[in-house]
Amino acid sequence: MIAAGLTSLYLTLTLTTATERPILGVLAQEFRLSRGKSFVPAAYVKAVEASGARVVPIFINRTFEYYQDTLNKINGVVLPGGGVNFVDHEGYADAGRIIYETAMKMNEEGDYFPIFGVCQGYQLLMFLANDNNCSIMSKCESFEALPLMFKPNFRNSSLFRDAPEIIINYLKTLQVTSNHHRFCVTEESLRNAKLDSTWRVMSVNSDPFNNTFISSSESSLYPFVGVQFHPEKNAYEWNINQTFNPHFPEAIESGRYFYDWIVKAARKNNHSYSSVEEEQDQLIYNYNPSYMGKRFGYIEQAYYFD
Repeated sequence: MIAAGLTSLYLTLTLTTATERPILGVLAQEFRLSRGKSFVPAAYVKAVEASGARVVPIFINRTFEYYQDTLNKINGVVLPGGGVNFVDHEGYADAGRIIYETAMKMNEEGDYFPIFGVCQGYQLLMFLANDNNCSIMSKCESFEALPLMFKPNFRNSSLFRDAPEIIINYLKTLQVTSNHHRFCVTEESLRNAKLDSTWRVMSVNSDPFNNTFISSSESSLYPFVGVQFHPEKNAYEWNINQTFNPHFPEAIESGRYFYDWIVKAARKNNHSYSSVEEEQDQLIYNYNPSYMGKRFGYIEQAYYFD
């Protein structure tokens, strides 16, 4: 009954728009080369802004009350990619757990709140859905641009239901999804975790070792979506050695679609800050991005926090 009620609520709320000033939180993560620092890759900020929303950084190692208060004032969350340890009791994974549990509760109480997980962010969603158990993760390595292999029912998903046919055509026929991962979630591991009834698989791909992994998936109970690839890299990451970041026009357009989706979803709740001044104090505009392209090959710019 609960699942049926949530599904009905989910379908109802997908039809509404509650704000024209959406703000998305992008979760920071540990910067492994400098103890105590955290960062947000600027590509996520640019991608969200290009789709019509603003960004608030969500810091790590804060109190439960901080995350609860933040989620009550923003309209959705992006869990970005990276390379952190999910079993750590602080940092990205712990903050992600609080965000995930808080967002579930919000949705169950009728307050629509979307989450979009990218690569590591998608894996974190699955780790949390699996009761904080890494057994859902599998070893598979892919550093290449791939077309999506859609499942027959992919159009039944929230993510792809309203996608223009030209975008779907790009995604399934061209090498437009940038993969940067050494771990993944497979359909077998989803079944073994008994999550196949509550997580819909929309597409899969295979790595060079013929390991088939889930490349896009979403919860059937909550507006939580994850992709294993990096749609933001197509337009915003330019390292010359990363030949698997496609920059041709169709790749830019198809990558943009995924951030259009999360911004559109974020418009469906009316969360807001109590004042313009409070809102302005929290925005990413209060921080300056650093150019990291000369030092680290995988990101061009990042926001760093103490």
